[in-house]
Amino acid sequence: MIGNYTRYPVCLTRGEGSYVWDAEGNKYLDLFPGWGCGLIGHCPPRVVKAVQDQVAELIHVPNTWYTESQGRLAKALSERTTFDLRRNPRSLPVYGEAGGASHNRTAELSHKATINASVIFLGSADGRIVAT
Repeated sequence: MIGNYTRYPVCLTRGEGSYVWDAEGNKYLDLFPGWGCGLIGHCPPRVVKAVQDQVAELIHVPNTWYTESQGRLAKALSERTTFDLRRNPRSLPVYGEAGGASHNRTAELSHKATINASVIFLGSADGRIVAT
């Protein structure tokens, strides 16, 4: 395996809430800051159920197709943020496959929406793409 990250000599086998266990049964408090689990913990029952339900229907659909869940998410975003289709029909959500895609799409849309626009991402890194 390519060493693109520092790897620790621990093989994690399961997680629950804020804790993870290794192959030898040692329990660790997971203080790693990223990729979802830092916010919701490992394997919360409600999220596990939602994922199981979703993968029983569709696992992955590229943005070249419509899905009901995209529409529900857009509606929820418009109800909870200043993003509002009723007041601004041109205000549409942008779904990307990864963080880098969201950077690229934001820059493209900003350029199309304004004259001589520049978008600068300072100190921003998503996945393997670093926008500067």
